[in-house]
Order: sequence, then structure tokens, then C-alpha cells
Amino acid sequence: MVGAIGESSNATGVGGSQTNNNVSGSGAAYLFTRSGGTWSQQAYLKASNTGMSDQFGWSVSISGDTFVVGADYESSSATGVNGNQTDNSLSESGAAYVFR
Repeated sequence: MVGAIGESSNATGVGGSQTNNNVSGSGAAYLFTRSGGTWSQQAYLKASNTGMSDQFGWSVSISGDTFVVGADYESSSATGVNGNQTDNSLSESGAAYVFR
């Protein structure tokens, strides 16, 4: 898995469109697999609440079939799991996103 903190598409979740670059620095993560000697992209991951300058992909981790991606500058005031992601009143608080 590779994080790309400067990626700027407005996609959310898994497999969205990579062509719209209207959310500068929102970030993305790319999951690759290898077959023989050939690497290919398996998944394109974005935050569920893509935001400008969030830098999703700052950190990435894989354990089995679970992927965790950090967004160092995400600014929601959400706490715990599945908190309110729409209130961006806590500047640069950061967040972690789990994909399974």
C-alpha cells in the first residue's frame, strides 16, 4: 500500500473516480498486488469525508485483510468510532480510516 498525500480528487471511499482534482491535498492510498514479476493496482482508497489539505495517506498499515490509513490534517471534531465527520471545527486533529 502506498499513500499519496498530495493527491487531489474529490472521490470518497473505495474505487471512486480519480479524474476530478478539485480538492487539493486531500490525499489517497493505493493498494497494489504482484503476480509473478508484475505489479498492478488493486484498490484506490479515499477518506469517507474527503477534505482539502487533509493529507489522507500520511500513514498506511496492513494486517491481513485490514487496511488503516491516516489523515494527519483532517479537521473534524469526531471522537471514537463513526463520529460526526461533517463538523470541521477542530483544525488538524487528524483521523484514521479502517478498510476491511
